[in-house]
Amino acid sequence: METTITKKTINISTFVDLFCMVLGTIITAFALNMFTIPAGLLSGGVTGFSQLLNHFIPINVGVYYFLLNIPLLILGYIYLGKKFSFYTILATSLVSFFLLIVPVKHIWTDDPLLSAIFGGVLNAVGCGLVLRRGGSEGGFDILSRVIAKYRNITVGKSNLIINTIIVILSGFIFNSEIALYTIISFYSSMKTYNIILNHVDRISLLIITDKGKEVNEAITKELHRGTTMWNASGGYTRKEKTVLYCVIMKGEMHQLKQIVKSADPTSFVSIISTQNVIGRFHQIW
Repeated sequence: METTITKKTINISTFVDLFCMVLGTIITAFALNMFTIPAGLLSGGVTGFSQLLNHFIPINVGVYYFLLNIPLLILGYIYLGKKFSFYTILATSLVSFFLLIVPVKHIWTDDPLLSAIFGGVLNAVGCGLVLRRGGSEGGFDILSRVIAKYRNITVGKSNLIINTIIVILSGFIFNSEIALYTIISFYSSMKTYNIILNHVDRISLLIITDKGKEVNEAITKELHRGTTMWNASGGYTRKEKTVLYCVIMKGEMHQLKQIVKSADPTSFVSIISTQNVIGRFHQIW
């Protein structure tokens, strides 16, 4: 009975993941083709480089986006795990597909300032939905997450460097006004991104489980977070337990819940808000 309930929970969670992937990628494609691209502005990361290539060789941005992501997807599969890679390949393919079928035209406004703001906000909403469900829309987020895994450099810092290069290139290739509007779009996107991911919030978790070794290995392998373990016993049952202590970013909470449930469905998890961390802690977002 317990196994059946666990499988049903995992199936519902997977369905929600896939629904958010589709919804997030539609929103991203809508933001790009209805606001950013018609206004002549550039998006961040691989999408921005795809737009630059499209300026010189006018092939649909979705085609460039997919081709540029291929080496990055291979990198993600090698260093970030199968589940992340599967969701990222799915999201990247969906974004490329929706960029092909959503028409490139102004909607609601042709004002470049409004296009920069709403294009940036909607793009971040789409990307944030995918990231919150354990995936990525590909691009330099993959490279940034690989760097974050092995070096204490956040995804945000890596993306800032990449987007700075895009702004400089847009200033040279187009004009300074386009570069300034692009900066506004990036800022709108960044602020929305932060709200969706709650990236400044850290969480401490106490996980009480009968399968300490399995839970610990799953967290280390899938989430790339360290834990501290100690032995305990149930106050009522007197049964031996293992307690694991782990600190994560709030945006990783959904993924950790899935990992713990998969390793031990009967585990007990206490979530504690943490103001700051001193010491070695990888702030991924």
